[in-house]
Amino acid sequence: MRNLIIISCLFTITSCHNNKGNTLLTPVDINDGITVSTIKKHEINEEILNEINADIYNGMYGNIHSLLIMKDDELIVEQYYNEGERDEIHFLASVTKGFVAILVGIAMDQGYIDSLNQPMLNYFPDYKETEKDKRKHKVTIEHLLTMTSGFEWDELTLPFTDPNNDGVRMDGADDLLDASLRLDMDTLPGTKYVYCGPNDIILGEIIKVATKQNIEEFAVKNLFEPLQINKYRWSSRNGVYRTGGGLWMKSRDMLKFGQLLLNDGNIGETNLISKNWIDKTFTPYIEIAKPFHMGYQWRSIISKNGIHTNFVSGNGGQLIVIFHELNMVLVVTADNRGEKHPLGPLVERVENITTNRI
Repeated sequence: MRNLIIISCLFTITSCHNNKGNTLLTPVDINDGITVSTIKKHEINEEILNEINADIYNGMYGNIHSLLIMKDDELIVEQYYNEGERDEIHFLASVTKGFVAILVGIAMDQGYIDSLNQPMLNYFPDYKETEKDKRKHKVTIEHLLTMTSGFEWDELTLPFTDPNNDGVRMDGADDLLDASLRLDMDTLPGTKYVYCGPNDIILGEIIKVATKQNIEEFAVKNLFEPLQINKYRWSSRNGVYRTGGGLWMKSRDMLKFGQLLLNDGNIGETNLISKNWIDKTFTPYIEIAKPFHMGYQWRSIISKNGIHTNFVSGNGGQLIVIFHELNMVLVVTADNRGEKHPLGPLVERVENITTNRI
C-alpha cells in the first residue's frame, strides 16, 4: 500500500508539471515585496481570463513562459507555461532598454547628468576631437533616449540569423562602445525614428562616465536593491555592458519594475525616481508608425478602449505593459525568437478583462 501511495504521489506531481498553466492558480506570497490577491477581489472577467490562459497553454501565442498581471498594486495572475518557472531568470532582450531609460533619469535626479541637451560626445573627449561629421556632434542624450540619433542603422530588415544584420554584427564587436560611436550618420539628429540598439550602449557608458560606476553597480544601488531584485544577470563584453539587450531577470521582478513606474517612481514611502522623469519617459516624442509613438525608450499607444498604455518589448516575446487608467501591469516572457507570434492581440485581450468594469 505504501508503494502505491508513493507511485500515486509521483504520478500526481508529474501530471501537475505536464499540465502547468492549464488551470488558473492563485498567486503565492513568497515575501519578495509583492502583495498577492485574487481575481475575484478585483472583479476580473474570469471567462475572458480563462480563455486567454487556455489559448496560451494550447500554443496560440507560441512558446510563452509566463503571464503575470498586477491590478491595484496586487498580483492577481501568475501563470507559468512550458519551460517557464517562478525562480527562473529570463532573457529580457530589448526590455533591457526600458531599465536603461529609468537609470538615466535616476542619474539626472541625483545631479550626475546636468541636461538631456548635452551632446553625447562631451562624455567621450577622444572621439569628440577626431569626429569630422558635424551631425554627430549634435547628437544629444535625448536623441539617444528617443531613438532619433540619426545613426545609419538597420536591425529589423534582415533576420537575426543573418550575419549581415546590423545588430548581429554589433553583438560580435570586441569594443561595443567604439563600434557604436563610430557608426556613420544617416540623418540630422532629432528628425527620424530608427530603432537602434547602440543608442543604449552609449547611454550605459554615459552613466558610467557621469557616476564613476558601471551601469550594473548603479542599478543595484539605486533600483535593484530597493525593489528586492537580488537574482539577475547583466551581460557585458570587455567592461562594456549590453544595455541594448543583455539583462536577465525573474518575471516577478519585471513586474515590480512596472509597478514602480505606474506608481510615479514610489515604492511604499520611498521615491526612487522622480515623477517628472517618468512623465517624460512616457510622453510621446516621435511617431514610430500609427498608432505607436516613442518616448524615452518606452512606446506609447491609446488603445481601442481609450486606455493610455506604455510598453517596452523584447525579441522573442518579452513584455512589460502599463495600463494607466486601469492601474494594471502586465508581464509576459517567451521564447518565440525566429517565429512570428505577435503579442498585440494578447495584450488587447488582457486589457479587456477589466475595461468593462471601469
